[in-house]
Amino acid sequence: MKVLHVGNGNYNHRGGKYYDVGRKLNNGFIRNGHNVYFLSDRDSARSANIFGSRVLGKKKANKVFLETCYNFAPDLVLFGHADLITPSSIGIAKELLPEAKFAQYNVDPIFRPHNIAMLNSKAPFLDATFCTTGGEALRKFACANNVVSFIPNPVDQSIEAVRGFKNSDQPHDVFWAMRGQKGSYAGDPRVELPLFLESQKIKIDYHGFNNKPEVFGAEYFRLIANSKMGLNISVTCTYNPSEKIAQEELYLYSSDRIAQFMGCGLLVFTTRDNALEELFVEDKELIFFSDKNELKEKISYYVQHDEKRKAIAKAGWDKYHRRFNESIIARYMEEVIFRNAFSCQYQWPTTLFGAV
Repeated sequence: MKVLHVGNGNYNHRGGKYYDVGRKLNNGFIRNGHNVYFLSDRDSARSANIFGSRVLGKKKANKVFLETCYNFAPDLVLFGHADLITPSSIGIAKELLPEAKFAQYNVDPIFRPHNIAMLNSKAPFLDATFCTTGGEALRKFACANNVVSFIPNPVDQSIEAVRGFKNSDQPHDVFWAMRGQKGSYAGDPRVELPLFLESQKIKIDYHGFNNKPEVFGAEYFRLIANSKMGLNISVTCTYNPSEKIAQEELYLYSSDRIAQFMGCGLLVFTTRDNALEELFVEDKELIFFSDKNELKEKISYYVQHDEKRKAIAKAGWDKYHRRFNESIIARYMEEVIFRNAFSCQYQWPTTLFGAV
């Protein structure tokens, strides 16, 4: 089939974000035998005015979207954080393509108001919505013909090509990178935990805060290759840290770092906030911690027991690449969107919220 994939192409990063989820899903649909055309709504908007403003170019981005629908005539239109495409444009596209299916995915926390608004704005026009959060929290996006489902963050062996479990000579024990200027707050564990580990003489390489610049592109993977272990710390609050988030809003959610780090063969440490033990076996594929002292003790243990570190990292790497790769997740999305019977037993919750 023909797939029109609309999302953020990040062209302004000049290849610096070649490993984002959208790129992996492109690869997954192509490797499953489909013809994929990718359209960047934000870059279409930026190119429409001399200021490079996506806000000023929103009208042009929607015009380009509809022209592409007409010229390409896709069987599936998939939106990935395509915030500039309006519901009215989707309505027109559905008239142009009466036989086509329409779906969206979102890989950000679904408790943040912007993500809720964007998902709900498109939901009435869609056949399916996919989020990297699972469980009952998804039910609020179900409507009409739109079913909602969980998907894991995909891994792609052509992108996550590092094999950290094969080496013992990495200069750093732990790696962590984030965008500290976006969404961080006083007491943010994504900042506090790495700084604590540094104070405890753990050899940690961190980036994106504390006067250390963000890292992207090939440099990001070079730095991953220079560490034995990685931290997977995801947001657990809105931009107001005093606002309590219901536990169901965190269920199975993770930053896509988990795919990047496990996919590159690091031994990964993650918090217990998100019930990821339902996907990975504790202490055999993934290491869990509840507080900073437990994290420090466990890292210190695996620094001293390198063969155990490599064995668990390899087991996590193997499972992620076998069970959660880009082709498997693209196939699952296709089967949900077209209401086909599942072709295999997927290794994550496959509950569909909404009418089926």
